[in-house]
Amino acid sequence: MTENNEPTLDDVMIPTEEAHPDHKEHAKTPKHLDDSDLESRTEHERNEVN
Repeated sequence: MTENNEPTLDDVMIPTEEAHPDHKEHAKTPKHLDDSDLESRTEHERNEVN
């Protein structure tokens, strides 16, 4: 954010993955993720935020 805490377009995250809507599952995520895939996705999100 800027110094006066007003959001700008510089505060927007740029997506690094493409999502193709599928009405069968939420965000194309299978109902049951294995632990390694879930860990990988979590690490990716943490890196994007920090």
